Amino acid sequence: MTTLYLGAAALALVISIILFPDQAFQASLQGLSLWWKLVFPALLPFLIITELLRGMGVLHGLGALMEPLLRALLRLPGAGGWVISLGFTAGMPAGAAGVSALRKDGLLTREEGERLLAVSHMSSPVFMIGVVGVGFLGSPAAGLALAIIHYAAALLMAVFHRFGSGRYAPVKKYAGKGWISHSFQAFYEARVRDGRTFGKLLGDAVSSGVQQLFIIGGYIMMFSVLVHALSLTGLPEALASAVSLFGANPGDALSLISALLTGLFEPHLGAYAMAQAAGASQSSFFYALLSMLLAWGGLSTHAQVKSLTVSTDLRYLHFVRSRIHHGSIAFVLTLVSWKPLMSWMSQEQPVLANYGIYGSDWDAGRDSLWPFISPMMLQFGTVILILLVLSVFAAFLFYRGRQRNGPL
Repeated sequence: MTTLYLGAAALALVISIILFPDQAFQASLQGLSLWWKLVFPALLPFLIITELLRGMGVLHGLGALMEPLLRALLRLPGAGGWVISLGFTAGMPAGAAGVSALRKDGLLTREEGERLLAVSHMSSPVFMIGVVGVGFLGSPAAGLALAIIHYAAALLMAVFHRFGSGRYAPVKKYAGKGWISHSFQAFYEARVRDGRTFGKLLGDAVSSGVQQLFIIGGYIMMFSVLVHALSLTGLPEALASAVSLFGANPGDALSLISALLTGLFEPHLGAYAMAQAAGASQSSFFYALLSMLLAWGGLSTHAQVKSLTVSTDLRYLHFVRSRIHHGSIAFVLTLVSWKPLMSWMSQEQPVLANYGIYGSDWDAGRDSLWPFISPMMLQFGTVILILLVLSVFAAFLFYRGRQRNGPL
């Protein structure tokens, strides 16, 4: 099915370029600008750091330190904390790259990898607040509300998937002193097993990160052309006419159908189109659809995830199921909580309130994430530190439980 899907997409791309050469060129430039200004600066530092720390064994040591928290909360190995932080900070598809690396090292089972991929495939706070909120909706509070709902839905989905996983027996050696010593042992063994010098490791990390980003850029350009060609076929107008038969306003129906079709394929362009429809209507229903599209992620990022995990045994259908779950939960949460959230945050001004994209051509205003590399790195470090502190607390509770109740 994956081969059939990719083959059909490639055929549609070729036909689109032949039928609409000028529009295809402009659409590809739009995708290239989107990749360079938003995706490249958001992902490159984290891809390089992940590969470096993986080769040095730091990832394995941190994973052992986070084991008590992640096992108790989500029934995932501690190394998953790194991937969740990566997905939360850098956004999709950074989590897929981290999951692929951990699966190759044998730190995840296939079932754990699929659940970790589901919870780590998120939009970054910079994109949610700065791009969607300020740039697309003209409201920092709206971006913050969408971000809160987005991450709450992801956490609920992860907890829901946790109860469908197999039973987990607590690892006794992670309690007390044994837990700390195990993290150092995991760090040392992974470093010895890798064996590369720092120079070799750095070169491999940069090469791997850039190669992955070029693949991602190719997918973004391809889907930008497909989305633009789809708008020229008359399909959105035909669907809007069918919807208007049920009493909907033809103009509102066309904008809604166009946004949904665009978001089905490409998340950034789809978020822009749906944000325009939501801003014009001010209806909670349109914001719920926007939240659903952000959780779905678009077939463009689905293809990117597949390319990053192609060397593993992770199943794409499980990933699609998780996107449907995340989108459904986000849709319901937005419908229920949008107005109370907006009322509560009407006076809030997020730190990203001065950043935004003001047009769909991606060239107007301050439309690059390059200046935000340092804040994102600081945010990433903060998330890791919080997870470590919570894990220490979880290990302490487990150790006290063992002392009180005796050996398990």
